[in-house]
Amino acid sequence: MKKNLYLLFFLPLWLACKPVDAPLFGVEPKLAYNDEALFSKKTYCTDAACNDPFQEELYLYNASGKLTRINYYSRTAIGKLENLNYTDLIYNASGQLTNKISYHKIYQGTGFEIGSESEFEYKNGVLHSEKMFSNFKYPDRRVATGEITYLFENGKKTSQSSYDMQNKLSYRIGYTYKNDVLTRETYYDPTGKEMRSFEHLFSGNLRQIGEYVASSKEQVALIERRYDDQGRLLTQQTKVSNPLLCAMVPGMIRYSY
Repeated sequence: MKKNLYLLFFLPLWLACKPVDAPLFGVEPKLAYNDEALFSKKTYCTDAACNDPFQEELYLYNASGKLTRINYYSRTAIGKLENLNYTDLIYNASGQLTNKISYHKIYQGTGFEIGSESEFEYKNGVLHSEKMFSNFKYPDRRVATGEITYLFENGKKTSQSSYDMQNKLSYRIGYTYKNDVLTRETYYDPTGKEMRSFEHLFSGNLRQIGEYVASSKEQVALIERRYDDQGRLLTQQTKVSNPLLCAMVPGMIRYSY
């Protein structure tokens, strides 16, 4: 009886969350999905209409189409979007990314000061590692905080390993593709045991990414991406299928070109 009452209580909530005429999703990619298209702005919202964004990112490129700066705007206490951070990206003569430097606005002051940095290294012209640093004051010092190493095959990233500041492996991510489209991301702990995975399903201009933990086959999160006919990413929306999570505020990211 208690179980029946529990189901009756959550049934209206579940029906309210359940999509109407949901499209059928499969494992076969339907488009040349291009998540790396050169968008000029990302807008973060809590509603599908995106009428009141709480954060924006503006992307600037050089004449060669390389990303050179990201300006981050966040909503302040007075309700205004203000530029509080930015990141500069630096390239060598061959067009390879060599440095990424992030700055944050000085508290109760004017101007910006350096925060974190990354240095990129290549082997045989292919990205091999990213070494990360943080800058501190009082006293001024630059501290190594970790490293990420990469493996590529046929131009596609197949593995990414993250190390802490003691150079100990924290976790590794394996990437699986089908028809050159990413279909699965698998996270492993330092012993090689699977921790969680992100599985990609497709339906026309839509792509769903479901998150699963290794200890359970139950989906814990779902992201839906929408693309235009050129395969460019238009929106990314957080969705839920668990009735207990349907009261959560939805997340929406809009991409502008």
